[in-house]
Amino acid sequence: MRMRDAKKIMVLGMVSCLLTGCGNAIPELTEGEASLIATYAADVTLGHSRESSSRLMDTAAETARLEELSKKIEELENKEPEEEEPEAETGKPFDNTGGSLQENGGAENIADFIGLDGFQVSYDGYEIAKSYAADSTEEWEPTLDATAGQNLLIVRLKVTNISGDTAVADVLSKDMMFSINGDNGIGGMAFVTMLLNDFAFAQDEIGAGESRQYVLITQIDEGITETASLSLHMKKGDESMIVELQ
Repeated sequence: MRMRDAKKIMVLGMVSCLLTGCGNAIPELTEGEASLIATYAADVTLGHSRESSSRLMDTAAETARLEELSKKIEELENKEPEEEEPEAETGKPFDNTGGSLQENGGAENIADFIGLDGFQVSYDGYEIAKSYAADSTEEWEPTLDATAGQNLLIVRLKVTNISGDTAVADVLSKDMMFSINGDNGIGGMAFVTMLLNDFAFAQDEIGAGESRQYVLITQIDEGITETASLSLHMKKGDESMIVELQ
């Protein structure tokens, strides 16, 4: 009995490692595999519970079932983890390698790269501040605040309808990624915000000849109060482009 109890305790340790992330890689578990581990853990824990004083469960059939579960859990421990696609992290510039990088260009190339037919996108300056809220007539407008020791770098872009007819400036459906780089070590992914004028989520109807201002925002060290150069890194699928803003 003691040997069997020791084996159960060892397997419980194995289950704990699988569930809490022991080791350098955690294998992906299917719903069935996760259920298997939970079932075994519950069975073994119940067997050692003070309330479980009955010996009705101490049968050859139950022992065989637990041993079978133990074997399956050992197989899970040796399962090779699946490789995952790397994700771009907010606050870090994305990598332009692995796809086609178009020639560096100016702000006039932004609309063409994104696919905003009939629109012109121009650089409208930048601002460094502790917080930002768009000037809007909407009843509700969120405010974005910088974290401690950081400032917000707000890049303004003006979108103008040059098509001659009312049209929708649709950046949202293009699944774009933006990164802002500059001197003094500036370099970071543009935040995903709830701002109504977030350029990455623009999908607004703009009248012929009219313009609307949008922003892309990242964080920089609070010691940076100005920058002499700024560039916008854009990525769409496997294509990317670096646009010199100033």
